[in-house]
Amino acid sequence: MKIKLLLPLFFVPFALNAQTKNIATDNHLTTELDKMVQKEALTYMQNPARVGLSIGVFKDGKSYFYNYGTTEIGKSELPTSKSVYEIASITKTFTGTLLAHALADGKIKMNDDIRKYLDGNYPNLELEKHPITIGNLTNHSSGLPQFLPDQSETFKKPMDSVAIALADFYKNYSKKKFYEDLHQAKVDFLPGTDYKYSNAGTQIAGDILEKVYQKSYKDLLSEYITKPLKMNQTIVGTNSAQLLTCYNEKGKVMPRNFTTIFAPAGGIISTTGDLVKYIQYHLDENNKYVKISHTPLVKSDGDAIGLYWRIHTYEDATQTVYHTGGTFGFSSVLQVYPAKNMGVVILSNESDGESQGKLHDIADNILRNSSKK
Repeated sequence: MKIKLLLPLFFVPFALNAQTKNIATDNHLTTELDKMVQKEALTYMQNPARVGLSIGVFKDGKSYFYNYGTTEIGKSELPTSKSVYEIASITKTFTGTLLAHALADGKIKMNDDIRKYLDGNYPNLELEKHPITIGNLTNHSSGLPQFLPDQSETFKKPMDSVAIALADFYKNYSKKKFYEDLHQAKVDFLPGTDYKYSNAGTQIAGDILEKVYQKSYKDLLSEYITKPLKMNQTIVGTNSAQLLTCYNEKGKVMPRNFTTIFAPAGGIISTTGDLVKYIQYHLDENNKYVKISHTPLVKSDGDAIGLYWRIHTYEDATQTVYHTGGTFGFSSVLQVYPAKNMGVVILSNESDGESQGKLHDIADNILRNSSKK
């Protein structure tokens, strides 16, 4: 199966403006790491569309935090390591970590037909007698659409209006309606043979977790991840008063992520302070849950997918494990480099068609260049 470039939760077009600007920061520029982060961050922030940027680095057993820009257009308020951002599809790695617990606990198997855990009859969730498995959900090879119902027509509208249209559509969208729509879903290819990014598939994975543990996704997140790691600002939610205002590339305020039914696919909000703790957890590959979640399920040309984690192997045979995230107003990347016991998280309250890719490049440059020091 050919692994394709990771798609964002939502795609927003990008407008380039060559104008330069002064960027506020709390970077003290006293270490080589400080200077490296400064160079990468200022290059990114020179685009006038950018608003705020928070960076967390774990290196040599220590945590470092850097912030740039502002929390809100028109204000001079620097974000901090406690500023709350949507992390969008980075959420999927939390779902993958919870699935690792379920696998270790014997609650599920990767080759289980997902219909084993669904109420009702879904003859449409197979093709040529090949059912969709839990493993297919985690590596986006299920053939299910990105959203339910299929929103491809919505994305043909002017992009400024897509966020509003989807927010209005999903405002009162229920889990009951999701499973009604699932009865109508079409599997585009033989499960396991191709790649198609699917938030809908990840929603199903979250529901399977709830069923086998008889607990809500929110409670599972707290019990297995955020409470043990003391990630006190990491929660499922879209209406937190602490959540930063978010923008598209035109400086237009964007709606927040839609409803809690999207929680397993993209519904977590967090901070760099918390996510550096999450990085530390995922650097410990002696931890059986971490090891399971990072185990490649499919491989292609030096890249692989574990339990939602993307895995890239460099020419020197070292590996990085990562995921990006994007809504209409937030962009993010979280990347760990186990061989160097190092990781980077970058959160932004602005989103455009290039932001996720550029944030991933920044994280990769920091990790690769730091490892040479």
